[in-house]
Amino acid sequence: MRNYKNIVFLLLLVLCTSIIVPLPAYASTSLGSSGQAGFLDTLVGLLANLFHIDLNQTNPLTQILSPRTTGVLPPGQKDVLGFYAEWSADDMASYNDLQQHIHSLGAIAPFWATLHGDGSVTNRGGRDHASVIKYAHNNHVTALLLVNNAKQNDPDSGIHAVLTNPSLRKTAIANLEAYIKKYNLDGINIDFEQVPQTDRDSLTAFMRELSARLKPQGYLVTIDVFPKHNEENDVANAYDYAQLAKYADRIMLMTYDYHAGWNGAGPIAGVHAVETDLKYALKFIPKNKVYLGIAGYGYDWSNNGVESVEYSAVQKLISRYGPNVQWDDSSESPHFSYTGSDGVYHRVWYENKESIKYKLDLVNKYDIAGIAVWKLGDEDPAAWQVIKDTLKR
Repeated sequence: MRNYKNIVFLLLLVLCTSIIVPLPAYASTSLGSSGQAGFLDTLVGLLANLFHIDLNQTNPLTQILSPRTTGVLPPGQKDVLGFYAEWSADDMASYNDLQQHIHSLGAIAPFWATLHGDGSVTNRGGRDHASVIKYAHNNHVTALLLVNNAKQNDPDSGIHAVLTNPSLRKTAIANLEAYIKKYNLDGINIDFEQVPQTDRDSLTAFMRELSARLKPQGYLVTIDVFPKHNEENDVANAYDYAQLAKYADRIMLMTYDYHAGWNGAGPIAGVHAVETDLKYALKFIPKNKVYLGIAGYGYDWSNNGVESVEYSAVQKLISRYGPNVQWDDSSESPHFSYTGSDGVYHRVWYENKESIKYKLDLVNKYDIAGIAVWKLGDEDPAAWQVIKDTLKR
């Protein structure tokens, strides 16, 4: 009898909602429902009451109607976004990781597009877009287009040219809109980096205009921002947190690369530095819009330069050279040193499940929306169980 009621309930729901104009998946977000989503919620509730069905009980029917299908997260539930990137034609790391951990994800942001100084958008290539997006949607996972900016040496030929020219902003937004519609994406993830601090207001204007164009159509508008703990950081000063929060549905703090190619060896994402920057961001951004960036990789420093190393590569170094892996209590991060076969001395700092756990605790402590992992395929595989155990999903 129970199964019969569930089937009738589902059939009636499908019939009633078929008259609603379809919007992209996740048309509403944890930041508030659209009018359509509100109507659907009411309809579901009325039908559930009529058939005496408990929507809070876990079964195939309630999974179909879960917050994953509307983009609305219940209070306290945390979202997990995975950045998706392919650096070569045979790079399968992100795709394999997506398949292995699809049920731990609420969203992905494939790094597929680059915005140029003339407002044009180029496809970076990679795996067939349609198949990745279809796989995500079939598993109730949001797919956001990650678009970065071309970083030419001449600022006038790069992001500065687009942001400061209203006509080029309009062109860029039209091209981005066409891209996400072409591939049936659910929204966009803006990853503009090295933006001149003098373009602070222009970046805000771009996000305002992008939001005005996409949000009424039901698309999500998100942005990645550099972390900071004051307004004196030239690299991060282009991001006006308070103003961007007015137009972005989600804001991803890139709380990693505290040590990278531009400075000496050290922790990638020391927990105390991350917490300081998170606390500063929360002065300006509503907590239910904030996603904490989680690094899955590390760096290998030597006199020959700095190389990014994913967790699996770190484990190969440990296996090959047998270094004494140490734990830094001040940053809650692992590290080690080794001498290569060529006699060159190396220092390696990286992230593992233990160091990631400290950042996940901050998500719960400050009750923010969730995490954004850079990138799928780089991380310690054991971190996924830690994410599951630490974050309420």
